[in-house]
Formats: sequence, structure tokens, C-alpha cells
Amino acid sequence: MISRDTLRLSWRSWFSQNFVRVGPWWLQYVWTLVFCMAVAVGFTILGFLFYGNGKGAWRNLPGWWHWYQINLVISLCVGFSIHLLFEASARLIGVQRIRRFKNWQRGLFFSVVPITGVSIGWPLGILWAMDTEMRPWLSFERPNLLIGSALFSLMISALFYQFFAVKNRQIEAEKRASEAQLKLLQGQIEPHFLFNTLANVVGLMEADTPRAKLMLETFVDYLRASLGSLRQERHTLGDEISLIDAYLRILKIRMDDRLHYAIDVPEALRALPLPALTLQPLVENAIVHGLEPQIEGGSVRISARTEGEVMVLSVQDDGLGLPGTPRVASGRAGEGSVLGASLATGAGAGAALNNIRERLVQMHGDEASLSIVNTAPHGVLATLRLPAAPANAMMSPQ
Repeated sequence: MISRDTLRLSWRSWFSQNFVRVGPWWLQYVWTLVFCMAVAVGFTILGFLFYGNGKGAWRNLPGWWHWYQINLVISLCVGFSIHLLFEASARLIGVQRIRRFKNWQRGLFFSVVPITGVSIGWPLGILWAMDTEMRPWLSFERPNLLIGSALFSLMISALFYQFFAVKNRQIEAEKRASEAQLKLLQGQIEPHFLFNTLANVVGLMEADTPRAKLMLETFVDYLRASLGSLRQERHTLGDEISLIDAYLRILKIRMDDRLHYAIDVPEALRALPLPALTLQPLVENAIVHGLEPQIEGGSVRISARTEGEVMVLSVQDDGLGLPGTPRVASGRAGEGSVLGASLATGAGAGAALNNIRERLVQMHGDEASLSIVNTAPHGVLATLRLPAAPANAMMSPQ
């Protein structure tokens, strides 16, 4: 069953010029079909506006149907020619390489492909429509019509290019606004965490001054890691790990032997790009909802690895687990599931996880996944899978 959110995000991804795809592969072809049907309606109306002369022409339903069929065939040929050319180009050139195109390269690419598609689809559509009134447009015996056909193809290509460029700029603007809001939130320290930390520092000042000093110094490291990324144009896995490490060191001082943690992230992976606050909320959920409520506390492990061109990030704890969710015997169960399919969360955790889901969908479509499952005998495993893009691949062209 395809959800309404999947349809909405898939429709938005159809306009995207970054080849981010959401939902089943065939859904993109459905949107091309729907768009072609709408275009055929538009051209049919235009045709009657210019050529619907005579009394009762607008009430001629067989005439409407006749010209709609012709326009639909031509629109389908043009639309699917462009669609297939984009698909072929993505395979030949490579999606990641296209995403790294400079502005002039992107402009050239997204101009040439539609023009080529119209040049192929327009004559094919006329031939397929088998309409004697349209055939002269392709006849070399009437060069004026042939030139007019070529100019008309260029005009249609320009209109399509402008339409999709405007839609893509709208999507990119919404994405930048979302990231700007995230950066603003990133610069704000969660009040509960802030007050607890400062209260612990005050409490330790007399009882254990060296420990109070260590906690204060660690909190400064946390602030530096959190606020420092606001000045950076790109966020890396290393930046996120620095933030997590400072966060866990503060909690380690506070919880003492009730908290144990390990970070297993190879140095070679730390330069890879990662959306800010993607991994940290998963660690925070593991502590707040899994370990802190346990009298004996527990442990959390953060790890990263690559599987081909995929980066796999995991956060595993041995805390209370997710209520009402069956446990799996293997720690790797649930990996690779569709985004959000296994998003079971405790109270208060859903908003952060939904935020991660939305951002991953915007950036990577179905190439990214988030799974959260209970593990046997107890605990939770959260797994993020996303493309291990080069360090500059996630930068949107300016």
C-alpha cells in the first residue's frame, strides 16, 4: 500500500533535478503519464481557441475527443522520450556525477535532454497519431511547415525547461529553509540537558571540584561542536561524531558507572558528508528512553561502515527497548527497510525520528533508509543507510 506521504514525496521528486527518487520505480512513469495527459488537455484547449471557428465548434464533443487523442499521443511520445533520455543519461553519466555538475553544466544538460526528447518525440507522435491533417508538418515538400515544426519544438522545450526549473528552484528553496531552521535549532541547547548539566556542575563544586571542572570543560567542548557547525557550509560524519562524543562524555560524568559507551567510526569515513543532527538524536533517544530509566544503566555503541557505495551508521543500546515491539534475534535485523517502515518509537521520540526521515527522503529518496528494532535479549538497534557520497556531493549548486 502506497501512503499519501509517499505519493506527495514521489511527486516532488519527479520535479527534482537531482535524481532523488521516492516510492516504487514505476511511480515516476505514472507521473509522466499524468503530466502528459494534462499537457494534452492544455494543447487541445489552445487548439480550439485558435482554430475552433464556426457556430457550435466548442460544443463539438467528437471533435474535442479527436484532437485530445492526437495531442495525447504526441504528448506521450514527447514526455516518455524525455523521461527515457534522462534515465539513460543517469545510467551512462552517473547520478553522483550529474549532482556535482557546475551551474553551466547543469543548465546545458537540462536543456539538451528535453530538446532532444522533443525532437524525437514530436515526429514520432505525429506519425503514430496517423492524422492526415498533421502529416504536412513533417513533409519536406512544405519547408515552411517543417521549419515551423522545428521552431514549435524549441518553444515547447523552452516552456518545459522553464516550468521544471521553477519547480526545482521551489523545492531547493524549501530544502534550504528546512536546513536553515535545523541550523537554528542546532544552535539552541535543549533546556532539560542544559539545566541538568549546570545543576550537576553546581552540585559538584564543593563535593568534587576536579570532576565539576571536567564536566564544565566537556560542556564547553559540546558547545563548540554544536555551535561551530553553524559556520560551516557542509557537515560531515566527523562533525557529528565530535558532537556525540562531547554529549556522551558529559553524560558519563553525570551517570558514572551507569553509562558505558563505545564509538567505532574509522577515520577514513569521518570526511564523508552527513546531514547535521542525523545521528545525534538517535544516540539521545537511546540514552533518554533506553538507559536512563534503568536503575543499572547500560551501554550504547555507535559504529559506521561502508558496504560498497552505501554508508551504514548504527546506534545500539541494551536499554529498556521499544514497548509493544517484537524482539529480533539478530542485531542486523531490519536493516535496509524502506524509510519509516519500521519507525516504532517511544513517547517523545517520534518528532526527532520523523525529522530525520523527512530530511533523508529529501536528500536521497529511496537510496536512504532508517530502521529501528528491538534486539534480543533487550535493547534497541537503530540503523541508518545512505549513499556514501564524496565530500562535495551533498552541496547544492549555488
